[in-house]
Amino acid sequence: MKKKKPERKEWEQFVADWQSSDHVGKLAIANSYGVRYDTAKHWISENGASVTPQPTMTLTDEDILRYKPEINLDFVSFDIETSNLRADFSVLLTAAIKPFGQPAIVFRGDDYPEWETQRTNDKPITRDIARELSKHAVIITHYGSRGKFDIPFVIAKLIKHRLPPLPNLFGLDSWRIAKSTLAVSSRRLGALGNFLELGAKENVEGKLWMDASYNGSREAMDAIVAHNVVDVQLLENLMSLVFPYTRSIPRA
Repeated sequence: MKKKKPERKEWEQFVADWQSSDHVGKLAIANSYGVRYDTAKHWISENGASVTPQPTMTLTDEDILRYKPEINLDFVSFDIETSNLRADFSVLLTAAIKPFGQPAIVFRGDDYPEWETQRTNDKPITRDIARELSKHAVIITHYGSRGKFDIPFVIAKLIKHRLPPLPNLFGLDSWRIAKSTLAVSSRRLGALGNFLELGAKENVEGKLWMDASYNGSREAMDAIVAHNVVDVQLLENLMSLVFPYTRSIPRA
């Protein structure tokens, strides 16, 4: 087996083969001469032949800024309003998803054409809510995590309408944090907001839910949406205070 450095025309062919080969090819060339890869590489550098650098991926700042991740690693407050507390006896009326420090993204049933003649068909609004939630990483709710209300309600509707499941999101429930941390008489969102001076939660009469659900009242829906938006803002304020007492962030 060869162990001698090639010369003249054989050397020129050796360099040409080396430069045109990938790492595996270079190993094979070195092996054919009975030497190690580092020895063959040294032969080239020792004789002034340049070693072709391995290609690397180079991105400019402009290139990087054009990339948009599918999931935003942020916190969003989430709250829904429904005609009843059980998914099989209820329809989704509105939902508010508020990215931290940004305006709430609002979904309302009366924005969909089904509202006029098929008010019980909440598939389109369920689909759009799930799509927006899926863009984010951590969902903040109040009594809304698994086993409670908001997330299980949406999951029930997703399954009912044969829609894709939510991805593996993380969830923070301010009710759970308050339960384990605060010795207060009530852990309802409004009571906590009053106690911590975060702003009052609006009291909305049940008649509005009746008017929205059964009569399709736009005015009633406006009031429910306003209530929904206040809730997610209050929820964000509350989580800003109790988050330091969070020991872990479980799956939503």
